[in-house]
Amino acid sequence: MKNNMKKVGVVLVILCIFMGSLSSISAVDWSMYQGNERHTGYVQQDTSFSTQAWSVKLDGEITVTPVLYGSHIYIGTHEGTFYALDAQDGNETWTFDTEGAIESSPAVSDDTVYFGSDDGYLYSNNANSGTNNWKFKAGDSIKSSPALDSEKVYFGSDDGSIYALNRNDGSVVWQYKTDDSIESSPVIDGDTLYIGSDDDKIYALDINDGSVKWTYNTGDDVKSSAAVADGKIYIGSDDNQVYALDADNGEEVWTYNAGSEVASSASIDERQSTIYIGTEEGDMYALDLRDGLKKWEVNVGGSINGTPTIFGTNVAVGSSSGTMHIYNKFTGDSVWSYNPGYIPNISGSISASPTTSGGSLFMASEDGNVYSLNTDQQIGPTSIYAYYIVAVIVIAGCVIYGIRRWGFNRKND
Repeated sequence: MKNNMKKVGVVLVILCIFMGSLSSISAVDWSMYQGNERHTGYVQQDTSFSTQAWSVKLDGEITVTPVLYGSHIYIGTHEGTFYALDAQDGNETWTFDTEGAIESSPAVSDDTVYFGSDDGYLYSNNANSGTNNWKFKAGDSIKSSPALDSEKVYFGSDDGSIYALNRNDGSVVWQYKTDDSIESSPVIDGDTLYIGSDDDKIYALDINDGSVKWTYNTGDDVKSSAAVADGKIYIGSDDNQVYALDADNGEEVWTYNAGSEVASSASIDERQSTIYIGTEEGDMYALDLRDGLKKWEVNVGGSINGTPTIFGTNVAVGSSSGTMHIYNKFTGDSVWSYNPGYIPNISGSISASPTTSGGSLFMASEDGNVYSLNTDQQIGPTSIYAYYIVAVIVIAGCVIYGIRRWGFNRKND
């Protein structure tokens, strides 16, 4: 009897260790642009998840946000290649080629990944193998990132249309035409889809049939994507304004003049009643959700085209200087930063929004690299730029030494 109890105890211990090992490599999925259907850029983190610091060079410029689903990172390049990478080490799992640049961030659900390309197709691929399920041809390139519900996939196109497709076969459920191209990504809340257009309008459409619930006129293009919280939508415009609109009827609640174009989308921390948003001039603002009053402001030293990401007590944002900045979300004080080129503007610009889970932050750069940072240890990988800098220093040292030796020998002659 005692021996049996010991065996049971050993089995339980092994089982606990096994389950613990599983939880240590599990992640909270960041499976679409801004992490969730409401595009708040805030996802509860599994603090046990963390990857090693790594970088991997892909085949072209990257301007889309990486998404994390299960153990993989999904991302596309301007060469038209779509990648599935192992989140732990960056190793390539599979690739899929399109005929145009990929400027649409993917969305993943039920082991299926959806993404658009400048070849005008919206692709549905198996997330595990990369095999294509179906593809749908829009009237022009697709830069808008798809949004998903249980039945449909939604996206905008440069043909000015907003599409709703059946997720199973890619057939058109409905299509709504605006008066200009659409780079804004749709956001879904309940039975309503919100999206901006370069016709200077913000649209609220019924997700069932695409009928218009309301529109709101801004003063310029709306490339920013909406975020939804507290019965309001928050969105920027090239007219320098950040808007808070009533989600039900589109009435203006407040606006904030950010001083320059706002292509960045808002991230929202509802518990702190704060939205975070960036501008073309490199200013990042923390604004009060309720009235738009400024809580703090920082300048990151380069334009902000991506969207801030909130994790723990921090908010992260990339800039055109090639730096990923991490600030305290309450005060705006700098916590730490990572620049693979070590000197601003040496590495590629960061237009993509960062993705976080647990102790890891994934960022992509226009230099064609994807980077995994360890936010717990506040470190990133040693990049190829470090070796370039060392090589330049060594060569410069050799040249200086050679000149001095040459001068010394001439003097003795």
